[in-house]
Amino acid sequence: MAERTMEELLRAPTEGYGEAIVLPEINADHFEIKTNFLQLVQANPFYGRESENPHAHINSFKRITSTL
Repeated sequence: MAERTMEELLRAPTEGYGEAIVLPEINADHFEIKTNFLQLVQANPFYGRESENPHAHINSFKRITSTL
C-alpha cells in the first residue's frame, strides 16, 4: 500500500459516490419556510475558510433541519 499523508487520511472518502449532490424534484405548488428555521440556519453560516470544516457544517445543518 502506498504511504499517504495525514491530509489524505483525514479527507472524506469520495470514491464510488459519483455525483453525491443530487437535487430532488420538488412536487409542491405551495410551501412555507418558517422564520425560526431561517434564523437557525443564518446563525451558523459557512464561509469556506480553511479553519472551517465543511463536513461538520453539513452535519450541523442536518441536525438543525431534522428538528423541524
